[in-house]
Amino acid sequence: MNFFDPPANPAAKPSPPPTPGEGKMISWDDGKGFGWIESNGRRIFAHIRDFERGQRRPAKGEAVTFLPGVDDQGRSCAKRIRFVRPGGRVGFGSWITLLLLLPMPFLALDDLPLAAWVAPSWFLVASILTYGLYVSDKNRAQSGRWRIPEKHLHFFEMLGGWPGAWIAQRRLRHKIMKGDYQFSFWFIIILHQAVAADYLTGRVASRWVIARIQEWM
Repeated sequence: MNFFDPPANPAAKPSPPPTPGEGKMISWDDGKGFGWIESNGRRIFAHIRDFERGQRRPAKGEAVTFLPGVDDQGRSCAKRIRFVRPGGRVGFGSWITLLLLLPMPFLALDDLPLAAWVAPSWFLVASILTYGLYVSDKNRAQSGRWRIPEKHLHFFEMLGGWPGAWIAQRRLRHKIMKGDYQFSFWFIIILHQAVAADYLTGRVASRWVIARIQEWM
């Protein structure tokens, strides 16, 4: 026997660690908690549970890094997913849109027989409270805890916190891809604009509507 011969069944060498990949979220279903990453021309499945702890929920178009892996069924998927640029960013266009939406409700509230500080303070406090609710709901979603009901979020938006909700949705990437939620959110914004416009024009529209209703009755 040659003691220098290699053993008959040498132990297999450990496989090298997977190479990290980079890609972009090309789709994301926030309700179901999964989507697809495009990387080097390939589509890779991504589930919310495979995002690293502390990462926010993703949105379409965001850049991510990941490790190639397989799920319980042996299918290729992304693991240990992280955002290339942590934390959302409110784009320039979003700020411009918000600045265009603010003046009319602000002027209507400021026109009421109240102290000059009431209007800005009302919007500021309501927006801070609403933003805080979004942060709390986002954290609850990531940790699997009980969520804040959407009707509560809409209630604070209706009270005047919709500017805070506008910023939170884009900063936190929360609720922004949910169609039914966005429908209600935009209804609240349009309602604020319509009521403010009606008030500033001497309630012409509301008087006309009331007159038509009285004629119909």
